[in-house]
Amino acid sequence: MLISMMQTLMPTYGENLMTITASRLSDTEVLVEQTVYTFSDSAVADAFQRCVGQDSVDSCTASHAPMSSRASNDAALDDLAPGSIISPSLGGMP
Repeated sequence: MLISMMQTLMPTYGENLMTITASRLSDTEVLVEQTVYTFSDSAVADAFQRCVGQDSVDSCTASHAPMSSRASNDAALDDLAPGSIISPSLGGMP
């Protein structure tokens, strides 16, 4: 009975696993979900990127502290409000 209760409470291997993808933007910047993390050098960024593949983001930021973080800008040009893009006037220079 105890074993069946544990199986009910604990997911089996492979269930409810969340994969976090980390994308390298530059030598010192790593994008995770909607956040860009900036590190002091590429070695720390490398360690953070490896960590995210194995552990939680919170744990990795504690182990490999970023210098800063910011929200990524996911807005595509089509998503921007009309008039928010500055473009040259037609006809060339005045």
